[in-house]
Order: sequence, then structure tokens, then C-alpha cells
Amino acid sequence: MINGFTIKELVEVVEGELYGQFNTSKYVNDFEFAASQLKKKNRDHHLCFISISKERWNKENRVKANWPDGNATLLSLSTYNGAVITEKPIRNLKDIVPQIIVENSFTTIRKIAQAARHKMTNPVIAVTGSVGKSSTRLMLEHLLKGEATYVATRGNHNTQAGVPLYGAKLCKNPDKGIIEISLNALNNRGNQALVIKPDVVIVTSIGAAHLSTLNDTKNVARFKARIFAGLKKGGLAVINKDIDKEEQQILIHEAKKRTDRIKFYSCHDRTADLYLKSSEVRKYETVITITYAEKDYTFTMQLPSKGMIENSLAALLVLIEEGYEIEKLLSKLRYFTSLDSILQLKQVYTMDNRRIDIIDDTHNAAIPSMMNAIQTFKEKVPFYKGNKLLVLGQVADLGKQSTSLHDTLVPYIESSGATHVFGYGKYMRRVIRKLPNKVVGGWFTQVSDLVRHLSLYCPDDSLILLKGSISGSDFYQARYLLPAQLKCSKSVLQGPSPAQIAEQIQPVLGAVLFNKENNQEVSSFGYRNSQAIEGLGPLILLYLILRRGIKERNISRLQKWPTNRGKTVRGKPFKTGIYLSDCELLEELVKTQHPSATFELAYRYFGNRNRAMQAITTFVTQHKLSLSSALNLTGRYRPKEQQAYFLDDLIILARLFAKEQQDLPEVMSINNRAIKGIVFGQIRYAAICFYSHYIICVTGLRDRRELYNTVYQLMNKVIV
Repeated sequence: MINGFTIKELVEVVEGELYGQFNTSKYVNDFEFAASQLKKKNRDHHLCFISISKERWNKENRVKANWPDGNATLLSLSTYNGAVITEKPIRNLKDIVPQIIVENSFTTIRKIAQAARHKMTNPVIAVTGSVGKSSTRLMLEHLLKGEATYVATRGNHNTQAGVPLYGAKLCKNPDKGIIEISLNALNNRGNQALVIKPDVVIVTSIGAAHLSTLNDTKNVARFKARIFAGLKKGGLAVINKDIDKEEQQILIHEAKKRTDRIKFYSCHDRTADLYLKSSEVRKYETVITITYAEKDYTFTMQLPSKGMIENSLAALLVLIEEGYEIEKLLSKLRYFTSLDSILQLKQVYTMDNRRIDIIDDTHNAAIPSMMNAIQTFKEKVPFYKGNKLLVLGQVADLGKQSTSLHDTLVPYIESSGATHVFGYGKYMRRVIRKLPNKVVGGWFTQVSDLVRHLSLYCPDDSLILLKGSISGSDFYQARYLLPAQLKCSKSVLQGPSPAQIAEQIQPVLGAVLFNKENNQEVSSFGYRNSQAIEGLGPLILLYLILRRGIKERNISRLQKWPTNRGKTVRGKPFKTGIYLSDCELLEELVKTQHPSATFELAYRYFGNRNRAMQAITTFVTQHKLSLSSALNLTGRYRPKEQQAYFLDDLIILARLFAKEQQDLPEVMSINNRAIKGIVFGQIRYAAICFYSHYIICVTGLRDRRELYNTVYQLMNKVIV
């Protein structure tokens, strides 16, 4: 049997027509549809490129993606030595490149895979699971290296299009096929296991993933169990016995329809065919003892998590059942490494020679893998003398259960031994709020801010875990930004106070003067990108109230606020029940930003604090301010919601306030000329000031006296 397809065979398989004159005995044994792969393999004589247009890709996948047109990509190459399957003939390549014209190039992938499966006479292993698919597949590849030839899934090609693509590659008839199958390839659009027809099926886990569409883990199990419909009669089913009982029974029920050969592995259940007997955790490795057929075997793995140990059991059980010698396989596991950013250890040295270990697990996240990573972190904590930092991004695609499922992480975090916990993303905000103040490093909306703060918490011999989803988030950028930030770090703060953090994040003030009539910058001073660690909530609230109009005659009792202490600028005590007019509260908001004045005005003009905060959030979005510029009403520094704004944010606000400047007080005078505006902030001061047709914005002042000197320097060019 030929290794691949001849052009003549391929024409018949895809029910197409050959365009041009060619030797139809030429054969192909590799297939690609992605432009990136075509460019890498353009000189391969045995490659067949499946050209898919943007319109076809989007229609078949029910998406609106910027898919590169296949024909256009092919024409952009200086050389191409393979064949092509396309819907529209490429006239410029007639009689140069064999072209097979088909009605639908996307559906030809499945046709080729089905035909290739008939050419594949050796075992095909299919792997699915909520977590652990990729690691198990990679582990099988690692163990088979040097023992057998194989075709295995690459990257994220575990979908409706990716699974049949790698099924098509089986036409080479390697010793093994290792195909990763995601839920996407088992859903109602088509069960690709029926195309692949595996001899072996592995189910690694059933967990809280895809709940935005499937609602609960039993439905996840039902969809994952569809993989057994493709299992060859009498094939091998390998199931993780640690899967919850109800979900496990769903899998077993479907597996039994195809085979009686069902094997189990487990980290906890000693009735399994292969189980974990013990594990000894060390700083950079774990010594593992397993039991199979009543005999113990010991091996070592570098930085394995519980999940990675489970995956090793799955891979070992399959290959043992396939007839491989267990001792030979075990010696290889010591050198196994998974994909980049799957529990990947990175050692970083700072400029002052501190060593920081980062466990990078940002490849992706589901709730079970989140728990698994936190448990791995917990096991490593005793080996480090420095700080132990948990840095967690939110988990995507959990639908209506996002909040409740994120909440399940709290007990794992609290018992992890972390000295500080940092959160990122909407659903991690609630998690961070539930933690004790003493362990909270901060909650962030921007990765760059998160990374800058993290570097302040890392004395020598510190450990950091980075864990979060890559989908729907830029959290993955931390894997690059954090090592770079640490390498530039020269100092560390012990138990950083807000003032110490401000000294590091905003060491230099920034100031700018511009002409509001022509929007031209006149002069600047300090550092233009000076970043504050407080927020703009009070200023935005003030602007929104001014635009609504002050109820000048309104006098009401002060509500009971937790911040009711101190006195107003006019000497009245902030005491529950005291009568304060809206004008008095507004004066307080302008001059001191007292929290009680802020809360009371939010209550009087928006009904409650939540509605006021919603209005502020909408304002931030509409006016394109920094996302973290206003995360609370009072603007105060709070670790559980780390705020940050820049001069550009102040400039946007200042232009809006220019229409309201008559309502602002005089903050200073130069040469007997009044300068109106507002000064705000607690840790560092900032100001928006107005003089004639000029606007002044300043941030990063250490005291209010510094404001005069800064404004004077800016105004030198305009005050004669």
C-alpha cells in the first residue's frame, strides 16, 4: 500500500476535478489548511494544501474571523512544490501546481481523513478530557520517541477542522496515531471520533469547563462520552477512576457499547488497574511510586503537579497495555517537559542577584486545573525562604456559574501557604475580596500594572505561580512581562506600605500645560507617563453631579457611613444624622474628597453607591480613560482593587471640567492672578487647574506646597 495518496486517488476521494495536465501518479502524504503552515512547508513535494477562502471558513465555523484566503496565500509564495485542493482554479498556477477543484474545500478534510483511516493499519490513540488532553498526548509522544513513528496533533488542532486534518495525515501509516479531541470536535456539528475510529480512547477528566453552553459536568460527561462511538469494536478504553462517580458511570456506559476492555488509572483508588502508591515532593522534582499488576515501580518527574502525575499514569497504562516494557518507559519520564507555560519552571535573577522561581502555568485554565496548580504551589511552598506569591487570572467560558465556580477556589487559596495573592479579571475580583487583607497583594485590571507591583514583593528565594486563562484575556502576557520586569529590578520592599509602593510606582511627578483653545501643549515638566496608585472616582462623581445640576436648597441628614469621622472644612462634624446641604457636601468633595461626602452625594444623586459606581464605570468607558483609573468611589488606595491613572487621563477630565471651572475654588495665585481648580489625592497629590484659556494637569506631588513650584515653572512661558 502506498505511503499516502496519488493525485489520481485524491481526485476520487474528494470527488473533484484535476485542473491542468499532470502526472497523476505523484503522491502526497501531508495536508495543511493554515497559511502559517503552508509558508513553512512550501518546498515539500508531498504536501497538499487545502485552500479555504475567508467566506468558506466563516460559514462552516459560524464565526466572523479574519481568515487569510488560501488562494491568495498560495500566490504570495515564490515557490510551491506540492499540490492544492481549492474551490476556484488558480489560473497563474495552471500546469505548474496540481490543482484539484472541489465544491467545498472545507468538507474535503473529512473525506480525506476517512480515506486515510483505511490506509492506517496501526493503532490510533484518541485523547479527550476537560483538562490533561495536551499533556497526556505530549507524554505519549515523549515515551514513544525512538520507539515508534507517530503522527500527533499539534497546537490547538483538536477541533472540528483540526481533528480530521490530523486524521488525513494518518495516510503515512505511522506506527501510532495520537489524536487529541476537544469537546468542540464531539459536539452537535459532528462527532469526529467517527472519522478517526480510534483503537484506544483515553478520558483524562470531566470538570467545570464549557459550562457556558453545557450547564453542568454531567452534560460535559455525556458529550465527552461521544468519543466512544468511534472506538473500534473490542478496542481499549482507558478512564481516570478519580472522575466523579456519576460522570464516570456515563463514560463507562458508553464505552461498554463498544468494548469490554476498559482499564482504569487513579491517584487515589487502589482498585484501579494502575494507581499511584506514593509521591515524595522535592524542590525541583517528585519521586513517584506506582503499582501495576501488584508490582511497584518508582520513577522521577521534574515539577509535576497532581494532574501531570495523573496524565503520566494514563500514558503509561495505554502503552503497557499495548505491549511496551514498563521499566524502559519509566526512565524517560524524568526528562519529560510539557508545552510552554504548562507548569513550566522559569528561574529569574534580578539586577541585585535575587533568585526568583516562576511556575508559569498560563497556557490555559479550567477550575480543576486551577485547583491542581494551586495544590502544586502549596507542595513547593516549604522549600522557599522568600515570599510565596499566587498570581491568578480568571477562568473563561463558565457562563452563569462563573461567580460560584470561582468562589470554590477560595479555600484552596487560603490553605495554599501563599504570603500574598494577586488577582486579575472580573471574576477574580470577588475572590480577592473574600481573602484576609494580610495576604492580598492586589486585584488588577491591567497586566502591566500587575507586573510592576509583583516585582516589589520578591526577596531572594521567592516563588511565584502564574495561572489563568488565555481566552478572553491578556493575562498570558504576564509570562513575558514578569521575567523582564524582575530582571530589571534593583530592590524589594518588605511588606510594602502604600507610601512605599507609591515611591516605586510613581517616583517622579508629571505635569503639563496646554492651551484649551487650540489643544496645543505649551510646556511640560517631570515624567509624562507618571502613574498614580489612587483613583479618579471623586472627580468623575463631581463632574457627573455638576452636569446634572446641584440642588442648592436641599438640606438632609447625613446617612450612617463607616467613614463618619472628622469635620467638614466649615467645622461641622461628620456625624450620622447631622444636617448637611448639598452645597456643603459638594464643597467637601472639591476640597477634601472626604469619603462620607462622596458616599452621601452618591446616595442623594444616584440612589445608592452601586448606581453611582456604575455611572462612573460607564463614564470611564465612554471617555476612554484607563480601565483601572476609577475602581472605587472614594479614589482611595485599596489593595483589593488596585487603581492607576496617568496624565492623559487627567487631561481628558480637565477638558470636560473646563466648562465647569466657574464652580471650582481658587487653589492658588501667581502674581495676584487667581488659578482655579481642584487638588486631590492622599498618598500623592494631583491637580487640575485653570488660568485664562490654559489648563494645567499635575500628578505625583508629595505635598501641596510642591504644587505652587510646579505650576509656576509651567506658567513661566505664558505669564509675563
